[in-house]
Amino acid sequence: MSTFRWGIIGTGGIAQTFAEDLKHLDGHVVAAVGSRTLKSAQNFAKQFPEAVAYGSYEELVAADVDAVYVATPHPMHYENTLLAMRAGKPVLCEKAFTVNAKEARALVAFAQEEKIPLMEAMWSRFLPHMQQVKEIVSSGVLGEITNIVADHGQFIPYERAARLWEPELGGGALLDLGIYPLTLAHLILGSPVSIHAEATLTEKKVDLNTSMMLRYASGAHALLSCTMASRGSVSAMIVGDKARIEIDGSFYAPTSFRVITRDGEVTEYPNKYGGHGLREEAAEFARVVRAGEIESPLMPHSTSVELMEMMDSIRAQIGVKYPNE
Repeated sequence: MSTFRWGIIGTGGIAQTFAEDLKHLDGHVVAAVGSRTLKSAQNFAKQFPEAVAYGSYEELVAADVDAVYVATPHPMHYENTLLAMRAGKPVLCEKAFTVNAKEARALVAFAQEEKIPLMEAMWSRFLPHMQQVKEIVSSGVLGEITNIVADHGQFIPYERAARLWEPELGGGALLDLGIYPLTLAHLILGSPVSIHAEATLTEKKVDLNTSMMLRYASGAHALLSCTMASRGSVSAMIVGDKARIEIDGSFYAPTSFRVITRDGEVTEYPNKYGGHGLREEAAEFARVVRAGEIESPLMPHSTSVELMEMMDSIRAQIGVKYPNE
């Protein structure tokens, strides 16, 4: 099979992590990188022998690549993804997919109308341990799911990641951190019938600390939290009336977990994964592109839209609004 050639928009930390993790994947290369400045693109490209540097996103999307990975801040996702799709390029767009559901629906509509592959890079959904968790839940071992509890607390002061504190850059805990527990809950239970959220906001009115309670038609609840103020356990638990799954920290990354029955019997699932884990989404998107599909069954367009709708509802409740919305 021919080499899958990636073009990357953006040169920040997540772009670096994605490109490094591709080294664990046979037949994938970083072929091009685009930045708003040529120097930034050149510095990034130096690490990857086959990469060509471009000083604009327009040049990047015109390059000879099989797909574009959008790794810019949230408010740029819509514009950058649309730019690439208008150039006929399949797009793997970093999470959160957009800043709101309106933008998400517009991107999905364009992809479906033009038959261009598009997928949100919600990397945790593609990891082996998440696939195992989903299979265990589907098997009925846990019985009827009654509760999901997931925490994503990180200590992220301004000097460590200034963009998370700026409304203009889609800042706050929800879009960067809260997306993970929300994704887990959606993977297991789908969309809720109601959401109640509370938050503490920063001086610039982005969420510092957010707690969410989701209720489902089955009667199940999900208790989810995210914060930039402190490091939590970053663990998760899926509770059924017969057994529960405990996922160790960081639950959204390659990690270990266990199944504990109502009687206390424990089955361990150790972590044997090597590397960061972003390559799994890359491998799946390459499969989608080569198969002539436009979305992945592991992260369908409808899921990306539903997650953005959930976060829109949460932001409306806690009073977080981004510029130009």
